[in-house]
Amino acid sequence: MYCPEIALHNRCKIMKVRDLITIRKNYKNRKFQSQVVELCRSGIFSERQLLDELRISRTSLSAWHRRYARRRLRRWFSNKPDLSMRSESEQLKVLRQQLAAAEKENQKLRLKNEGLEIMIDIAENQLNVPIRKKPGPKQ
Repeated sequence: MYCPEIALHNRCKIMKVRDLITIRKNYKNRKFQSQVVELCRSGIFSERQLLDELRISRTSLSAWHRRYARRRLRRWFSNKPDLSMRSESEQLKVLRQQLAAAEKENQKLRLKNEGLEIMIDIAENQLNVPIRKKPGPKQ
């Protein structure tokens, strides 16, 4: 009895990786790398089959996987806002907000530094322990 699912399965077993890759085998070619990764991710071929048939190292294939994922996700997770698309007034508003945030952070760090200096002064006076380094070559 003929079963189309079994026939398809048997045909896939005979199919080679080289039959599905349309780009000339060049490991430095990004298109070749992305085709190999897509074959692996789609489940058509296992990682072991790709490594054996194309003679690729496991390290190279994992690096290709990382690059492929980064390239695919880059447009969704870009951290930088696109200032070129905004009007000049919006750009100015954004820059003023960034300046205000930087000044606030600067003030906070100055207060922290002043607090630490006072704490060191008190510790040196009460405990008579030199904490700060003395200036000059002899310490």
